[in-house]
Amino acid sequence: MTTFFEVTEFVGIIAFAISGAMISIQRRMDVFGVIFLSMVTALGGGAMRDIFLGVFPPRNFFNSTHLICALVTSVVVFVLARIFKEFFFDNFKKINEIVNIFDAFGLAAFTISGVQVTIDAGYGDKWNFAIFMGVFTAVGGGLLRDVMSREKPMIFCKNVYATAVIIGTVCYFFLGKIIPETVTIIITFAVIVSIRILAAKFRWDLPKIKIPEKKEIPETK
Repeated sequence: MTTFFEVTEFVGIIAFAISGAMISIQRRMDVFGVIFLSMVTALGGGAMRDIFLGVFPPRNFFNSTHLICALVTSVVVFVLARIFKEFFFDNFKKINEIVNIFDAFGLAAFTISGVQVTIDAGYGDKWNFAIFMGVFTAVGGGLLRDVMSREKPMIFCKNVYATAVIIGTVCYFFLGKIIPETVTIIITFAVIVSIRILAAKFRWDLPKIKIPEKKEIPETK
């Protein structure tokens, strides 16, 4: 299972690096901005998880292959988008649907690794902490990316985003106590990926308070 979790981390890094690069390109950033925010998206959640667990410096900085993987992925996405820019922007909506699939796999991979690393660190009896760390690992990189690019964080407004992760962490933590680990991982992956893809396709959203027409929110001092 150690090998599996290493592979899972790489799946998450590649998936989030692609997602981060695509969003950075959409926000009209230069090559440095695309690479930097792509790497933050891919590695930020794991780094924040390790800081909470008291691991200094975070594991990603010990494992150069994680950094190289995120770097190479972001560069490849930028180069392909630049070479085939006409195709890229003409088909951006379809490409974005594919990116959502990568993003869903990234969420699932980092959710599982976040909970498992927390359990391995000796917090297997702290269900609330393990679930929190799984969520934070999965959404932390995207949160950092959006804050750095001065955008509203996706986890607060995108179709059932963090909710899918919360459901996945609960499944992984509690099912892992009663059924084999391999089966638990498959179920967790299926739950998170299915919820994210269906939410994106059918525009599922959590309830919001809509501002009445012709009304403005007064500025706060």
